[in-house]
Amino acid sequence: MLNSSINIVRVAAPLRQQVIDLLRAAIADGRYSPGERLIERELCDTLQVSRPILREALRQLEAEGLVRNVPQRGLEVVTLSAEDARQIYQVRGALESLAAAEFITHASEAQWQELADAMAAFEAAASEWVPSRIQSAKTRFYDTLIMGCGNPTMAQILKALHNRIQLLRGVSLAEPGRLPNTVREVRAIYDALCARDAVRTREAYNEHIEHAARTTMQALSTK
Repeated sequence: MLNSSINIVRVAAPLRQQVIDLLRAAIADGRYSPGERLIERELCDTLQVSRPILREALRQLEAEGLVRNVPQRGLEVVTLSAEDARQIYQVRGALESLAAAEFITHASEAQWQELADAMAAFEAAASEWVPSRIQSAKTRFYDTLIMGCGNPTMAQILKALHNRIQLLRGVSLAEPGRLPNTVREVRAIYDALCARDAVRTREAYNEHIEHAARTTMQALSTK
């Protein structure tokens, strides 16, 4: 559950967006677990926002596939199945490997530097085994690739998809031995990008997505 001491800074972004971002992050971090009910009264008290603002935020999260409305139960965090994971990774593999290859042509110098910083942060967090930092740096790496692909439509689709992928990322990384392989795979993607090799980049990305999908589906199938 969210800590009741969390306060929203009401100047950086519209209040509704702050609530969306905070709840999305809490779901991605596992502070709200799959299947957990989201009780409006408790959320309003925790976030210190009105019910209309909260309901707008929850409707957005429902549209993103992060929460669902269950009859006689109300809103709860979605629980993704192995088949859900297969479908999500299938779409991700098709689009994101293309976005990565397009990054080579369209990314700005600032985005190349951001990618380098994200790669360094990811490897550092992985070496120290700090889960929150691992997730944050990995997300930063992917977000930089998506934003630098030069195709706003594809970036928008992938950004929405990544909100659901966040629910799966912890499952994959929690599997024994997966993290070192993930680091090697992401490093291979980064090296291919730096070599400006679009074909190699797509191959490395597809391999990474294939391994992540297999690991996640196996983990979900045993639950």
